[in-house]
Amino acid sequence: YNNYWWGSSYWADFAIADWVTPNRNNPNRSTVLTFYGGNSAPPDEMPEERVKLLTTPFGVYEQSLKADMNRILAGGGFDYDRDVSAVYIYRWGHGVIYPKLGFPFGVPIGQEGNTVRTPAARHIARQQIGRISFAGQDVESTPSLESAIGSGVRTAQEIVCFL
Repeated sequence: YNNYWWGSSYWADFAIADWVTPNRNNPNRSTVLTFYGGNSAPPDEMPEERVKLLTTPFGVYEQSLKADMNRILAGGGFDYDRDVSAVYIYRWGHGVIYPKLGFPFGVPIGQEGNTVRTPAARHIARQQIGRISFAGQDVESTPSLESAIGSGVRTAQEIVCFL
């Protein structure tokens, strides 16, 4: 599920709460789906986007969610009215990186007839400043546990000389 492919008005992706537990094989289980929305507006439009986030009526978000879920999960026999028991909407920002083209590796550019990559934003953001090092999933290529752990290891290796 991805809003670009599925035409969602608000939702970028979703996660299933119990996808790694043995209970995932039980088709009659209750579970929690967490849907995420992203803000892809340019920085100068962010204040207006935040106002939209906070003032859009609950029913508008719920109708969008209902339409999206019925469309993308219909192949598995899903029916929103039958299968959803509650919807909670939380409207606050969450620090998950929303990578754009070129974020993991740098934007490719032409230089003297060759394609080269510019320094990626994540490489610039994690550069050590004196004795200060930066760790976290946002300075790696993707938001994930693995990125956070890898970033922690990299940062520990950077600062060990100061101990």
